[in-house]
Amino acid sequence: MHPRIIWAIIRKDLLDIWLNKSTLGGLIFPIILSLVWLLIGNLVGGNKTSLLIYNPGNTSLAQAVAQVFPNSEIIQASSIGEVQAAFGPNGAKVKSAYAVGLILPEDFEDSLQAVKPPLISLYLNGSMVNAQTQALLQIDIINYARAIADPQPPVRINTTLINPPATENAGAILKLVYLPLALLASLMVGITFIPLLLLEEKEKKTLRMLLVAPVSFTDILVGKLLVVLTFQLTTTSVVLLIMGGFTGAVPLVVLYVVLGAGLSLSSGLLFGSLFNSVQSAGTVSGFIAFVYIISGIFVGHLGELMGKSPVLQVAKIIPTYYLAEGVVNAIQNRGSLGSNLLDIGVILGCSVLFLAISAWALRRQSAVLAIV
Repeated sequence: MHPRIIWAIIRKDLLDIWLNKSTLGGLIFPIILSLVWLLIGNLVGGNKTSLLIYNPGNTSLAQAVAQVFPNSEIIQASSIGEVQAAFGPNGAKVKSAYAVGLILPEDFEDSLQAVKPPLISLYLNGSMVNAQTQALLQIDIINYARAIADPQPPVRINTTLINPPATENAGAILKLVYLPLALLASLMVGITFIPLLLLEEKEKKTLRMLLVAPVSFTDILVGKLLVVLTFQLTTTSVVLLIMGGFTGAVPLVVLYVVLGAGLSLSSGLLFGSLFNSVQSAGTVSGFIAFVYIISGIFVGHLGELMGKSPVLQVAKIIPTYYLAEGVVNAIQNRGSLGSNLLDIGVILGCSVLFLAISAWALRRQSAVLAIV
């Protein structure tokens, strides 16, 4: 490879993307979409949800519970009696300033590891927490416990409900699904830009002219991949910053961002190698990008509620499902080592497969161009 030649190709493609209104629009579209989703979520469900938690053992379950609510604050209770008083004896209070009360034993995580299911006291204010969120909250607690140890049952939950269940909170439902959708929408950059940069060279007959010069096909490819990789990582990072995604297990979130960029670029390279025109590649890559994004609906709490639904099983065929699942679990400090290895393995495996097919196709094309 020739670094100076690669840098020249990078500068050329950067300028082409900047001057091309359609590619520039493709770059900012995921960011604008994230801002719109964030605005809608804040407008529809902008009230802060207060959680009163007694957590003497400082377990991370408190943060996992807070993640169920898009806009929440944790109030640390100083005693068990403070939580009980906020909801009344046996949940007798009609009004409470808190949506959720939670009493965790001091040895919560030690009990799990010792296969002694601990008892948790959970108070729910039905006027603030709808029936769906109540179910999601209990699932979240059970899944957190199973990530530490997997006894049967993993944890005992003593639930007390005050006030009748509230109607569905549209803002909360939106915020449960918009983060994985925004993340996957950002992958459109690599999926669409790589075919565009490669096939434009073919259509304009500039690829053959470049190969006549002292430039290898590898130089051209590396230059274009570096350009799109930079844009892909930047776009995904900005989207996650907007959505508040850099929380929880941040190093794991960063790893999934890098893996997502690799999957995006390998998918785009595959389309760029299999098609001969920008229009045909754009049609197929646009459809695939849509399929990639749709898989994000079925991760997280919605996927948990669906159980073993056939629709969920179909979604698991799509590699981006595992990317979205991995990021959501990392943000919420959930997921076991085995589940993360599965998510990482599927993403890496698909990326390597796409790269192998692309390399084979591009090697044939470069050989034909060299002969011609």
